[in-house]
Amino acid sequence: MNTYRAFHLILLILLLSIFSCKEPGCTDINAINYNSEANKEDNSCIYNTNLNINFRLVNGNTILNKYDTIFNDNYSFRLINLKFYLSDINLISDNNDIDLKDIPLFNIDDQQTHSMSFEVEEGKYNGLNFGLGVNSEQNITSPAQYELDHPLGLSHNTYWAMEPASYIFVIVEGKMDTLQQNNFYNLTYHLAHEDLLKYIEFDQSKIVSIDENNEFNIDINLSRIFDNVDFSDNLPHQRTASPLAQLLMNNFASCFEIQ
Repeated sequence: MNTYRAFHLILLILLLSIFSCKEPGCTDINAINYNSEANKEDNSCIYNTNLNINFRLVNGNTILNKYDTIFNDNYSFRLINLKFYLSDINLISDNNDIDLKDIPLFNIDDQQTHSMSFEVEEGKYNGLNFGLGVNSEQNITSPAQYELDHPLGLSHNTYWAMEPASYIFVIVEGKMDTLQQNNFYNLTYHLAHEDLLKYIEFDQSKIVSIDENNEFNIDINLSRIFDNVDFSDNLPHQRTASPLAQLLMNNFASCFEIQ
């Protein structure tokens, strides 16, 4: 009898020991690091949350819209059309870069393209980088390979089909007055071909949290887009390096400012 009781007492102690052991971890099934074996919350849960990247056209400190005019000592330029590609948008972290989107197209006429939303893991990030233009792998494709409304698709009219073929990285169109006498003429710059691809990196740390409004706000300050440009120069569509195209692309890359 004593042996029987002793056996059950030992068994009871073992069961209590087993069920009283606490496995620390994340116990929230909505977290990305949920631990199904954990039975003790240790506040280690990590969640995905939204991160927005917003682009805004400005002229100095003034918001710039379609048909607005940029006034300069040497010219007045009325903006009518602006499109540009971004490629390989990455969020920079301590461990590795996180790919967000490969090839968005900004279109001044489409407000939805002025902001992008991504689901990312909460935590600290060190900045943001992207290419201004289309990368070499994408630039050897053609619109026929994509859906009509894809950023590289036919509906956007951003493909230069004549040899050598290329997507147009940046389209700037408007009315220019270099005499400051309200005598405007058409001015069009289509910047194409892979030698014009530029890389932009912003080193700005950001804590991304489910409790915050997580945003990167980027202004595109077009007041400097024509710095040192000779408006009498022609801009040929060619793969060989064009000094004017390089100058315009460098100027445009310098217009991007993170807030």
